Amino acid sequence: MVRIAELWLDFIQDPEGSDLNIAPNDENKERWIKFAESIIASDGGALKFAVVGEDVGGSVLYSWEDSPLQLQKKRGTIYDLFVKKSSRGRGIGKALLLNAMKDLRNHNVEIIQLTVKSDNFVAIRLYESLGFKEVLKIMRKEV
Repeated sequence: MVRIAELWLDFIQDPEGSDLNIAPNDENKERWIKFAESIIASDGGALKFAVVGEDVGGSVLYSWEDSPLQLQKKRGTIYDLFVKKSSRGRGIGKALLLNAMKDLRNHNVEIIQLTVKSDNFVAIRLYESLGFKEVLKIMRKEV
């Protein structure tokens, strides 16, 4: 889990994929580990990763139990999908996402949601190629 948490630290510091608003420190790394472990321990989601050589090249964290409210359709959430820069362009992100989508469908999920930076055009193209559509906008203002 620590190796994947290190990958997560890379992700939150990558201006191509992250909004750079999460502080890259040990406390947040530990919080992320606890969050991921709680999803896995509750049997409500999974963390999968791709090995490239002897290194973790990418990971996906997702859940099929993500709402305390009753929903009309069961929803799954992709929390984090990240591929290291040195491993990009090999189809790792697509393979991780397809694997997560299959697992989510196997858990009777009818809607899959994720968030993506509005200027992350590579990720947006991938998501759109797999049928994702924009349905919400998150607006932010610094004060």
